[in-house]
Amino acid sequence: MITWPLAWPETLKLKGPLGWGLASLACFIIFLFLTFPYGPLQSRMLTELHRASGWEVRAADWSVGLPTAIEWRNLVLTGPTIGVIPVEAARVTIGVFQAILGQLVVDYAIQLPGVTPAGVGRATGSLTAASWSLEGPVAVKGRLQELDLAAVLKPYVSRGTIQGDFMHRWDNVQGTQAALKGEGTVKVEIKDLVVERIAAGTSANSSLAFGSIQAALACRDGACDVTELKGDGMDGSFTAQGHVALRQPLQQSLLDLTVTVVPGAGFAQKAASLSLPPFQPGIPLTFKLVGPIMTARVAF
Repeated sequence: MITWPLAWPETLKLKGPLGWGLASLACFIIFLFLTFPYGPLQSRMLTELHRASGWEVRAADWSVGLPTAIEWRNLVLTGPTIGVIPVEAARVTIGVFQAILGQLVVDYAIQLPGVTPAGVGRATGSLTAASWSLEGPVAVKGRLQELDLAAVLKPYVSRGTIQGDFMHRWDNVQGTQAALKGEGTVKVEIKDLVVERIAAGTSANSSLAFGSIQAALACRDGACDVTELKGDGMDGSFTAQGHVALRQPLQQSLLDLTVTVVPGAGFAQKAASLSLPPFQPGIPLTFKLVGPIMTARVAF
């Protein structure tokens, strides 16, 4: 026979206050996420991105993602150094408690258009900042997952994919030259690259094709050491080392590289358009590449 009220085990009685406390905390967190001002937040994030980078950012639509994320669709990034870059979707997961304390902690994922395989054509990573105004230390790191270079570097590149990792840290990102400051590293691999005709004064070079390129750079305050740069393909192979001084716009960055080329038959035919002397296929040649990227001079 069952008697009322039921005799609850002593262990459950002891856990009752703890259970109610956890339930209350869970409800507080849920209501905090539901009532968080995501609209002003997403506008603030786009405004701060424009102020810090100089890029114009336009998004066709945005929505709140679970549990604490903002999602933009059909973005267009426009800037003097990047041209126009379309973005199919971008998702930013926000550290809500850090945001309440005035800090910025986000995980991001950017998807370029026209890519169907899962995990391809994406850039993912995280960004942390001591304040929303980006006046304190800022750190960003990320991974590129087979991004289509033709989508972001037209008309200079007609084909190629890039993957790799990067990280960078700034003590302060204020000022017109701030984006070039700080310190960080980049390590990437580029596959199936075709560089199209690039104007150099009144002339332009023929297209160059490479099966693969590996590159690694270490940068500090706008000065980058090229610790690894090598490639090979139907036009031959090359290795390079030296320095790059970053400038705004990036096309005016200064090269100081020592390059060794082992030309293939195709590259030997294109040497004249590159203002280079005749090459003998298979015979290495070393030279210096100095000056702005778009109008660099060759010195032997």
